[in-house]
Amino acid sequence: MSEEVATVVAIDEQHVWVECERRSACSGCQQQSNCGTGTVAKAFPQRQQRIRVPRTMTLAVGQQVRLGIPQQSLLRGAALVYVLPLFYLLVGALLGQLWLAPLLEGGEGITILSCLGGGALGFLLVRFYSNRLDQGAYGPRILGAVLTTRTLS
Repeated sequence: MSEEVATVVAIDEQHVWVECERRSACSGCQQQSNCGTGTVAKAFPQRQQRIRVPRTMTLAVGQQVRLGIPQQSLLRGAALVYVLPLFYLLVGALLGQLWLAPLLEGGEGITILSCLGGGALGFLLVRFYSNRLDQGAYGPRILGAVLTTRTLS
């Protein structure tokens, strides 16, 4: 399970709204000063991301909590976002090349249009299925409150 610390910003009867800082993967790398990707990541400001999480415990606004996202959710999300549009893009290209172009007696333009249509269909399916993955067992959940420690000076 991947974990992240977030701050509670709003509470309703069944859900808690939390904000966590969206970070680049380059923030922990030792080579970030020599890497072009690290330089680009520094150019964009860090943004807060607001997430709705089912309420499972008593919390207060301003309190920090640990959020967890199951690994299966991350893997399915990555497969959904990257593989599904690519698959439909290739299916559209094959249908255009092997079926539509000979049927309409056209050239590469028909193949290119059917390829783009397949890719667009893939992205629409990603949008449809991502709404379903966001809920239930695949969504983020609160693992517990972050305990603050005080140091004596």
